[in-house]
Amino acid sequence: MARADAAGQRLFRELVISRIAWSTAGEVSRLIAVDLVAFSLRVAGCDHVQPCEQHHCLDRLELKAVLGNRGSRLPGLRIPPGEGVGGQVLETGRPHAVTDYGAAPFDRALVDLVATEEGIGALTAIPVSFGGEVRGVLHVGLRGDRVFSEATVAALTRLATYAGAALSAARDRARVEEVAALRERRRLARSLHDDFGQRLFGLGITAKAARASAATGGADLVAHLTSLEQQVAGAAASFRTTITTLARPSRPSGVLAVMLREDIASFTTRTGVAAHLLVLGDPGEIEAAREDLIFQVLQEGLRNVERHAQAAEVIVTLAYAAEHVELVIQDDGIGMGQSEPFGGMGLRMLRDEVRRYGGEIRFSRSEDTGSTMRTQVPL
Repeated sequence: MARADAAGQRLFRELVISRIAWSTAGEVSRLIAVDLVAFSLRVAGCDHVQPCEQHHCLDRLELKAVLGNRGSRLPGLRIPPGEGVGGQVLETGRPHAVTDYGAAPFDRALVDLVATEEGIGALTAIPVSFGGEVRGVLHVGLRGDRVFSEATVAALTRLATYAGAALSAARDRARVEEVAALRERRRLARSLHDDFGQRLFGLGITAKAARASAATGGADLVAHLTSLEQQVAGAAASFRTTITTLARPSRPSGVLAVMLREDIASFTTRTGVAAHLLVLGDPGEIEAAREDLIFQVLQEGLRNVERHAQAAEVIVTLAYAAEHVELVIQDDGIGMGQSEPFGGMGLRMLRDEVRRYGGEIRFSRSEDTGSTMRTQVPL
């Protein structure tokens, strides 16, 4: 139980809902020897404008984080209440398990997907709850004829309790951030009113005076026009400052891992190739341009795997160090062969861009199969 407690406490570092889902799945895979782990969240099945947050509309589950899957159909799968072990949990609020999914009285298409395509026999689903409300479900499966022990179920239940509390904290944080964003919009509106409103009023007064001078042949016409020119220049400078401030918002620490995780999940859904992200070290302050560069490296690396590697699994590691951040993409495919890894224009351009930041991209071939793309960018 101590290991489950430690794993659960680590979830509170990830106060973003999507990150909690993936982190919980990762903690389960490290804590217990299982074949499949998935984390689902409640979603709306209504026709309202999305995202609908009315509680009675959140009547189904959607698999948001899946590890150990063989096919591409599990990620994003929607489960109605009462269907499958997850739907049973959603309906009753209590854990549910089957030891032979192939013989379970569920929808035939779901049985074919889980038991036949994924080869899962025993499957346990545990509610991820907080304050008496089921916020998601933790699904854990075994292939073959193995079954879950009581100690394993107890450890999973304990971890799910932490995940429920972390989800609640993440939702509270999101609400606080929404309030902060609303206050910032109101502050900006007041600033625009007080600054640009006054400037426009002054421009109007000066323009009116210049028109009167022009109509009467007054000697102060040039002075009014000079003042008008200066006021326009001041308004333009203030406008540029405001736009620059809005165009470069600060990013929260750890946002890079969220960006990578979402793109990796999209890659798995699109290709059916199982891909996992490991994050090592604590994210520090990284400028947005370097984060965007690392994200581009991931996208190009995954495209390279999709086109050439014929891989069944990809492991992506994001490692933070004191002086650099490193992204490693490893696949179990056919390897690079004798071809030049930077033969494509996309990789050549990316290599040059990484070098511009003082970093490097290196390719290597594994001893058995597969390739490794290692990118290091100094901070």
